[in-house]
Amino acid sequence: MSDFLTDESGLEHQVKKVLSDYFSVSWTTIEIHSRLVEDLYVDSVGVVEIVMALNEAFGIDLPEEGVEQWKTVGDICELVNATARSLDRIH
Repeated sequence: MSDFLTDESGLEHQVKKVLSDYFSVSWTTIEIHSRLVEDLYVDSVGVVEIVMALNEAFGIDLPEEGVEQWKTVGDICELVNATARSLDRIH
């Protein structure tokens, strides 16, 4: 089991790191309440690329129906957490 999946703050940090790599900005500029469209200017292509990056980083396969509900970075964290837990990656 990966250490970053064992607690919420580690998960949040890792998600922010993936997003910061995608956006080429410091992870500290991305907040849990940052809105994907309004604040980070993510479009539909960006969502697909973020999903692929998260799937690779966490070794998961995010469900499409969950991704469609994303509005904030917090929503991403919740779905990554739920998906990883369903795969028994988090105890």
